Amino acid sequence: MMRRAALFLLCLRLGAQDAPAFAGGMRAIEASVDGVLGAAALNLNTGRLAGWRSKERFPLVEMAQLPVALHALAQMELGEMPFRKMVAVEPVQYSPGHSPLRDAYPRGGVFTIGRLLELAVRENDASASDALLALGGGPEAVRKRMARWFGEGIRVDRSQLALDVAFRLAESRERFLMDARDTATPEAVAMLMSAIEGGQLLHPASHERLREWMRATPHGAERIRPALGGALLYHKSGTTAFWDGRNICMSVAGVAELPGGRGKLALAVFLRGSERDLTQRERAVAEAAGALYRWFSSLPEK
Repeated sequence: MMRRAALFLLCLRLGAQDAPAFAGGMRAIEASVDGVLGAAALNLNTGRLAGWRSKERFPLVEMAQLPVALHALAQMELGEMPFRKMVAVEPVQYSPGHSPLRDAYPRGGVFTIGRLLELAVRENDASASDALLALGGGPEAVRKRMARWFGEGIRVDRSQLALDVAFRLAESRERFLMDARDTATPEAVAMLMSAIEGGQLLHPASHERLREWMRATPHGAERIRPALGGALLYHKSGTTAFWDGRNICMSVAGVAELPGGRGKLALAVFLRGSERDLTQRERAVAEAAGALYRWFSSLPEK
């Protein structure tokens, strides 16, 4: 508990500051895709945090699967959700979002909690994430745990299924984006990735499971690997559908090795409201991640 309290105090103390050295580049990227970028990165060695619109809120979308998984793993360590426990998932629980689980088992099935965790983190599976959310006490339980660890920087308020319904029933895209529910700040997500890499929240084995699944994910690599190359250690991504020709939000978070013994960098990038195609949006997100990485790489060693 002391380590978790210290992590929260660190979040309060190290609020990210817009760095003029890459501010012009971020503006140019936004203009190239007619969207709004949010980005933050944290050097795990020095504690230095920098970003662009890093305190603004962006839709979590599939990135919400990471806090849901962290909550489930915390409950697993308390003996409340055993990793090998078998649970039934009914078709009525399936989310209309990306879900290999639903596609492979349209009539439902019985799965271990461990399998649901792997699907949620590695495969961005909305149905697996929703099943874990229900088993773990619902959105309120996840939100409370995230508040203890990260303040109000990360909010999980609804299941992926409920979020899809809200998305479809919202009066407008602008109204949906004004809702603070199910959103996060880039700096809070960067802090979350730093905590996973630093092993600050859970048992080392739980952290390593998360890292292993993110190393193996087939999703979202084009949003970060082109800019970081072999320095990227692992990542997690998220995407929403289009509305009135504009993508609600696309995101990626990861951890990379900085050159010259400068330590590791945890970073998060969000892009909302762009009407460009997938390739262009992914390129923009990767360019933003690269701008942060190059800036941190240029700082003097300590």
